[in-house]
Amino acid sequence: MHWTFYIILTLPSLIYALIPSVTLPHGVVEGGIGTTVNSNSFYKFEGIPYAKPPVNNLRFEPPQDPEPWLGIWKANITTACIQYDHLTRDTEQNYVIHGDEDCLYVNVYTKSLDQNANLDVLFHIHGGALMFGSGAIYGPEIIMEKNLVYVNFNYRLGPLGFLSTEDEVLPGNMGLRDQIKALHWTKRFIKYFGGNPESITVQGFSAGAGSSHLHYFLPESAGLFKAGISHSGSSLNSWMLVEQAKQKTQQLANFVGCPADNSAEIVACLKTKPARQIVQTTHIFQEFLYNPFSPFGVVIDGYWSKNPVLPDHPYKLLQQGKVYDVPWLISYTTSEGLYPTADFYGNDEYLYQIDTEWNKIAPLILDYNNTVYPEWKDVVNDRIKDHYFGENQVTMNTFSIFVKLVTDRLFLTDIEKAARLHASVTKSPVYMYNFNYNGSTSFSNILTGIDKHLGVSHGDDVILVFKLNGLDSLQTEKDKEISEVLLNAITSIMKNRKPIVPGISWTPLPKTTKGSFEMLQITNTGDLKLLIRKFIGQSKFWNKLPLQENEKLFIKKEHNIESCSEDY
Repeated sequence: MHWTFYIILTLPSLIYALIPSVTLPHGVVEGGIGTTVNSNSFYKFEGIPYAKPPVNNLRFEPPQDPEPWLGIWKANITTACIQYDHLTRDTEQNYVIHGDEDCLYVNVYTKSLDQNANLDVLFHIHGGALMFGSGAIYGPEIIMEKNLVYVNFNYRLGPLGFLSTEDEVLPGNMGLRDQIKALHWTKRFIKYFGGNPESITVQGFSAGAGSSHLHYFLPESAGLFKAGISHSGSSLNSWMLVEQAKQKTQQLANFVGCPADNSAEIVACLKTKPARQIVQTTHIFQEFLYNPFSPFGVVIDGYWSKNPVLPDHPYKLLQQGKVYDVPWLISYTTSEGLYPTADFYGNDEYLYQIDTEWNKIAPLILDYNNTVYPEWKDVVNDRIKDHYFGENQVTMNTFSIFVKLVTDRLFLTDIEKAARLHASVTKSPVYMYNFNYNGSTSFSNILTGIDKHLGVSHGDDVILVFKLNGLDSLQTEKDKEISEVLLNAITSIMKNRKPIVPGISWTPLPKTTKGSFEMLQITNTGDLKLLIRKFIGQSKFWNKLPLQENEKLFIKKEHNIESCSEDY
């Protein structure tokens, strides 16, 4: 009896202990066993190629199907695309270049390898301003407490992923094409990992959130997913779309010793340069520390390409109702602007420089350097500083005001704009939540390097869903409780196309861009309640500034600055 009882107890462990393998049409992959934060097991397959390595002649080209392989592909190692990473510094405090150009791999985590399991699939697009990061950073140890399939992946970043000559030679958006390729791969092969190809939810954080929203407008993504989730970003945020892409490409070409006048010559020459040399040029486009933090990003290649990824500006597509009509959940944290301002915390020298060189530095940090006519820029600079700081200086005493300013500009205003407009043109519901819970750990701790709470930072909800870089985010029972709320909201929209939290009747945004709207708030004590708001992020102020973005994209110079400061 003793031995029989022992065998029954350990049978699940014995089953999981077998080395898992999956036979795909183009080869066999062999994975391993992972363990959740509560010591439950799941299958993991890390580093499966979804495209050929984008190297040599395939650099700056659309991703190609991977070659079949003989034997067994050992899917037990994660990678990252080569990047200029300002979150990592060397011993001399210089930003670090790491990763590989050969990086187009997916990581798959699943609770079942039964092809008939039909588990819901979470397809995660990593954040990092389209400049840095990797899928593997967002570890599975928390999310895999749920019965689902979790997919993350890498896509080309920075100049290697988003350089553009603004013509057919190099139309741009190769990183976005990688995302589409990975999504197609998931749709085609996820059933071999127990997933339901008809129940894929596209989810992302930060630039991944903006990307997940963009997939609602991409013709090649239509029909591939059934819901979307965007944590802390939308397609309308200023850092998603870049300006002056061709000029930046020419500047980069000059810097590495390539001709800069002919697109074909630029691309041919850049294909011969070491990847590290190209990525190294990032610093010349970031004039103050790492600001602007997204000098390379999405372009509207529909303006110049016959086969575009993005046919038109997302705002225009929203206005026209050209949106893939499936549910969308979007969220924001109360102090989003701790990225990037936490990097200045406690540094009086940086804050003094920002204050005394405001007209030069503010447009870089706040990402409007290329979206305001030069003759209007000083007026815009002054209006922003007066509105937020009044007669005060930018110091540690006013640091919370600085965080609020960056939160409003870089995140909240355009998140609200995107959500309200999206809700007004689709039949499917749009839901919103505000995360205001002070957990035991904060994403801002990574930026400051100190264990001090500065507010509910950019990413503080996401670290309760994924094991971010090994960060211990579930230290208290309340942390675990809030994590469960978030996991339930995510898994319920995956399964039922509606986020569900206990005890709350969570209603979608109204089908109008005017008036009040309702959202869920997770409070600083971890309570759940419904908020009714007319706006978030001082959007009325920001919508009156003459920034050539979204609804004011085509402001003409002949207008005076006052006539361009009215609501559009």
